Amino acid sequence: MTDKKPAPKNKGSFLPNLILAGVSALFTLIFLELGARAYLFHFATDDDFTTFASLKQLEKASRQGKVGGDPQISHHRYLGYTLTPNYEDDENRHNSLGYRGEEIIQPKPEGEFRIVCIGGSTTYTTRVDDYRLSYPDLLEKELQERGYTNVNVVNAGVPGWESWNFLIDFELRTLDLDPDMIIVYSGYNDFKPRVVEPESYKGDNSGRAAPMIERVYMPGWLEYSTLYRIVAILSGWMEPHTSYNTINSSPKSYLADEFHDQLEDGTYPTDEFEEMTVQEILQANPPIYYQRNIENIVAIAQSRNIKVMLATMALFSQRPDIDQRAGSPEYQFAIAEHNQVLKNIAQRRNVSLLDFAATFPRQEQYYDDGVHVTEAGSRLKAQMFANFIVEQSLVPKE
Repeated sequence: MTDKKPAPKNKGSFLPNLILAGVSALFTLIFLELGARAYLFHFATDDDFTTFASLKQLEKASRQGKVGGDPQISHHRYLGYTLTPNYEDDENRHNSLGYRGEEIIQPKPEGEFRIVCIGGSTTYTTRVDDYRLSYPDLLEKELQERGYTNVNVVNAGVPGWESWNFLIDFELRTLDLDPDMIIVYSGYNDFKPRVVEPESYKGDNSGRAAPMIERVYMPGWLEYSTLYRIVAILSGWMEPHTSYNTINSSPKSYLADEFHDQLEDGTYPTDEFEEMTVQEILQANPPIYYQRNIENIVAIAQSRNIKVMLATMALFSQRPDIDQRAGSPEYQFAIAEHNQVLKNIAQRRNVSLLDFAATFPRQEQYYDDGVHVTEAGSRLKAQMFANFIVEQSLVPKE
């Protein structure tokens, strides 16, 4: 009995098998891609759609009137980004002009005294979901209940905005509202522009903010794939196209995000801050541009007979476990400097200043974190602002 030799392998079958495997994989990916797109447009929740959709898909959905088709913030040619007009999400909304709240009648009705509140997320009143409970809306109710029935208060706050944004927006949009008075409550976000490499600390804020054009055109070819975006976002490889970090991009000279990460990890100071601490960076980059920007807003307002009210920024630093930033000596140092800038401007320009930082109670019930208020805090803030406005006779009765 002889042993049978195994049949020789067909060497010529390798290439066809490889091609077949490649074609199968390609069709599988195409099938999964089509499935991902079908899920996104027909089965995803509004929140998931806004999270996973590309900017082009969001634009398409918005044209079709799909709920959730509009992100909360959108690119803007001169402001970098701004609030998306006509945005709605449960109890939150933006009007057609891109301000949080109800529609604004334009031109301003005769006899109306219009107040515009300028600031970042603390004016927008982030962490309070109902726009009707934001501090500007509650301020309007407070004043009207006290007999100032001709008052209309506009919430012009935009989360993440710095004094550069305030200045540009004031000139390009706020003045078109024909305000009789403005309230400026800011200072927290201007910590970030100062935490840059000192040689990059410049008046145009180029050390902090990068051009925001690249994301509009989606340079990464993989980002055209809905399947890839969903997997990458879920895996933490990339941010949603609508996220603040994606739209508000920064150059390498910007160091504040690394500082924030190290605060959260409990590793500060490491890496970039071993040779120069954040405290030393702040001292090397004094708030000269914050002062310039706010003072220019005040000067423009005064040139148009618009009343000005400034308010210092309050921090809840007693609980670092709630907010490491507000509890850090670096933030406390910077915000104290910014508050002093506001006091100096008020004195030089002879405008009203509410020392909110010195009077707002440091009680946990009023703070959602170290700087944003709760609903109770929003109500108290509105009451305190209304008290000051009445005491200073800043608003005439009808």
